[in-house]
Amino acid sequence: MADWNGVAERGHFHEHVQTALDQTSDAAYRGDWPAVLAAVAKSPDLANTRRTGGRSGWTPLHQAAWHGAPPPVVQQLLDAGAWRTLRATDGERPVDIAARLGRDTLLPLLEPAPLHPVGERDLRAMQHFLHALIRVRTEDYGVKAALTLPQVGVLTELPDPKLDFTVPGMYGGFGIHLEQPATAPRLKVTSHCRVVGCSGQTHHVTADGCTLIESGW
Repeated sequence: MADWNGVAERGHFHEHVQTALDQTSDAAYRGDWPAVLAAVAKSPDLANTRRTGGRSGWTPLHQAAWHGAPPPVVQQLLDAGAWRTLRATDGERPVDIAARLGRDTLLPLLEPAPLHPVGERDLRAMQHFLHALIRVRTEDYGVKAALTLPQVGVLTELPDPKLDFTVPGMYGGFGIHLEQPATAPRLKVTSHCRVVGCSGQTHHVTADGCTLIESGW
């Protein structure tokens, strides 16, 4: 299961973790690809890191598109697990940045190739209902941290289409699983707070809404 780093403000990570995130973001911003690739080789999750508290929402792959990084660099980021479908704050994917700036040699590498295709309308609708569910559940447990909520499109390119979203202050979080993408796509969403007994809930999220399936586990 892949991890979604939804921490959108500083102060929630241990110092050594925050330092690694900052150094990777700084190196990608500079176009220092040896430093980025060394960091990603040590910790593959850094391939999709966004600057904590930043406004752009750019990952190393977005920066690579902007800089026009050499194709082997982009390929190494992809091999490490960088997500082509991840959208920045303004909605741009890495391929959109490359197309806008005329980085034609990078377009074939950056064009999303979903393993579990789902229509854009269904993705948008499911994401809308997923975010509503997360907001309600986190409000129930008094979560105050600023969050960057999961993007459903990412699930379409994961071999195992599951995301784990740990929420600071909730003592738990969400498991998000894309099911039946080829026929009737839906999300199976589990959530819990481990310091509250029987807090577990399971929902199905479709393009038409959100349904509670199980609670009290």
